[in-house]
Amino acid sequence: MSINIEKLNKLNDLVSLHFRRKHIMVLDPEENIEDVEDLNTNILYDKSEWKIPEKLHTLVEELSENSKLSNEDKILSIFENICRDYIYDDNLISYIQKIDDESYDLPDWYGRDIDENWEKNREQHNRRVCYEVSRYLAKALTELFKNRDDVNICILWDKGNTHYFVGLTCNEYSLTLDTDNFNNIKDLTRIKAELTAQGIVILDDKENKFKIALDRFNENRSNDAIKKIENEISNNEMIENPDLETSNLNQTEESEDIIFLRNAIEILKEKYGIDSQGLFEYMKEIIDIKLGAQSRKKVWKKIEGKDNKATRYIRCLVINVDDQEYILDVDEMLLRTFDEQEFNREDTNFIPYKELSRDWGEPYDGS
Repeated sequence: MSINIEKLNKLNDLVSLHFRRKHIMVLDPEENIEDVEDLNTNILYDKSEWKIPEKLHTLVEELSENSKLSNEDKILSIFENICRDYIYDDNLISYIQKIDDESYDLPDWYGRDIDENWEKNREQHNRRVCYEVSRYLAKALTELFKNRDDVNICILWDKGNTHYFVGLTCNEYSLTLDTDNFNNIKDLTRIKAELTAQGIVILDDKENKFKIALDRFNENRSNDAIKKIENEISNNEMIENPDLETSNLNQTEESEDIIFLRNAIEILKEKYGIDSQGLFEYMKEIIDIKLGAQSRKKVWKKIEGKDNKATRYIRCLVINVDDQEYILDVDEMLLRTFDEQEFNREDTNFIPYKELSRDWGEPYDGS
């Protein structure tokens, strides 16, 4: 596989048209572009090395030797594997600084410009941000197609939204692959919950070659998160959990909406093993559809680490139903009644959303 700047520029033009904003193409720092003049303000080398974990490397080797699977199915297999193995590190969100209505800023050291210590600490868990998973995906695809000169792969950097995702172009099609689109339930969560992949955008596919493969991949998966949960509850597909049954019997005076939310949490937790960030996104969408966005507000929960550099802040939800407030504690994965006086307690871990301010001078160490 070789880098063809002209083809990448055409890919970026398609990306700009689709997303209605210009992106920066980021290349593997190991690549050597002979004509330096081809590199411009829209093309640059990544600040960090592209690497893939051993497990993913093994999958790429297996796929490379598999002559029965199509290239499209191999791409989707790598995408699915990453979505199942990693979860979104929403502690990153606590560092976001808003510049204006459409631009945000983050410290480069949080996943973009990293060192050996960061990588070592990240090996202790599976939380990752877009910079990290995009490198995994881009490098895995680069290795998979290393013998095909028509395939060009890059990372696309939406600098205004501080977001990375992957672009691929070849003779048959051009597409983008995004495991953690911030505007929806991320595919890092959707794939785990047996929902359709929505982070793959087909920009050009004249023979519908990739579309057919993607449609086949999404077959028998639910498109709508809330409908899937509603169907599982109505079809009595609840997890066999005596504690949940007892809890529901003791809460007969609670509204149907709260009982529904409790059941949804239990399914996501027990049946699908959804992580705290995934639970936040999934339940936020359900609440917005069922109760309205005006019924909830975001709060922070502090997760104490071994030292200040290891302390994380994750998002939880306070929900108002029939003038009673509840808190969805995604760390504990439970829904309970809540009084805002709790913010004032010395032992509380919850912080009003707008009151948290992170100091970039005391960076998180990735652990």
